[in-house]
Amino acid sequence: MKNKINICCCLCLLVFMSWITNPAMAAAAEIKPDVQAKSYILIDFQSGEILDEKNAEVPYPPASMTKMMTVFVVLDQIKSGKIHWDDLVTISPRVAAINEAQINLTPGEKITVRELFIAALVESANDAAVALAEYVGGTEENFVAMMNQKAKELGMNHTHFNCASGLDFRLYPDPPKVSGPNVMSAHDTAILATKLIQTYPEILKTTSIPYYTFFIGTKKQLKVTNWDLMLPGLKYSYPGVDGLKTGHTNTAGYCFTGTAQRGDLRLISVVMGTRSDDHRFLETKKLFDYGFQEFVPQVLVKKGGQIPGTKELALPDGVERTVPVTVDKAIKLPVHKGESARYQVKVTFKPRLNAPLKQGEVVGTAQVLYNGKPVQGVEPTPVVTAKAVEKASWIRLFFREIGDTVKNWFN
Repeated sequence: MKNKINICCCLCLLVFMSWITNPAMAAAAEIKPDVQAKSYILIDFQSGEILDEKNAEVPYPPASMTKMMTVFVVLDQIKSGKIHWDDLVTISPRVAAINEAQINLTPGEKITVRELFIAALVESANDAAVALAEYVGGTEENFVAMMNQKAKELGMNHTHFNCASGLDFRLYPDPPKVSGPNVMSAHDTAILATKLIQTYPEILKTTSIPYYTFFIGTKKQLKVTNWDLMLPGLKYSYPGVDGLKTGHTNTAGYCFTGTAQRGDLRLISVVMGTRSDDHRFLETKKLFDYGFQEFVPQVLVKKGGQIPGTKELALPDGVERTVPVTVDKAIKLPVHKGESARYQVKVTFKPRLNAPLKQGEVVGTAQVLYNGKPVQGVEPTPVVTAKAVEKASWIRLFFREIGDTVKNWFN
């Protein structure tokens, strides 16, 4: 019995010693949050780095998170001047018949684009979302085609929309005639949220409204509380949260796309298919806690700075044999606290590069690695020349070759 105990102790000691001396094993042993959802993702807003995920590329019904794309298309239309915030939208009987979350619109009444926009985001009003869709597209079907085109432009490869509200068709009195399911993957949803905030950062002024009162017509008044209960002053208030969009249907379960900022770090989270209204916020809290507690933003290479290990590009046919290279934008991303040494920047140059080269010409890419593997979600950064290099004349190249030959003789 003592021999068995001694053997077990030795084995445990060996495993422990391997763990502390092997960075890859230590990183693998990192404790990540136990998030109870069908799928989820946590990303860095600036770099797109995926900090944690599960089933993030699997399409699921997003319910009212669909409305993020609805308002994206509306904002594009406002930016282009095709519609305006103060335009009055006449409510159709079809819109007025839509149920679930709503602001109780009635046929024939008029309401501004601005109020419909706020209603779609704060109250998650289905009638408001579809009213906007009909106003912009003429029909909801036409508007949905615009939504799907926008998704394609944003690189949302696991997404298909069939309505502007996110409702299951059985909840529509008159559903739009669009084939296919209404689905987004968690990663696509995070991409949508990121692009929406990057393109229209003012949207956070609306998504961060905790309470709002609608005055519709001359008599109707409606006070609502934002469905995002992580906003300041609400039940699950979390420091730094200023958006973004909840969603729920029986098919989708309880979903939430959240965003929070502390200092220079803004995180985007998505949980899909949690089991209750409360849990979508509790699970999001786990992700935010993990992101803010375990990661810190770090500049690995400054804009215009030299890349460690690859400061120049060999250019045998140039007037100068090498040209200094740099990145055209800073490489900055969250790194595991205390693990900066495990990150490196790997440069890959384009093949068959020859002079002449202009200053700022793209000659390759820089990829961030963690423990030798590409950091998930971070796109390679273009590597550019720091100055121009002219092509050497044939006479210069001829004598350069002779000089190199002579030098090799004496080495």
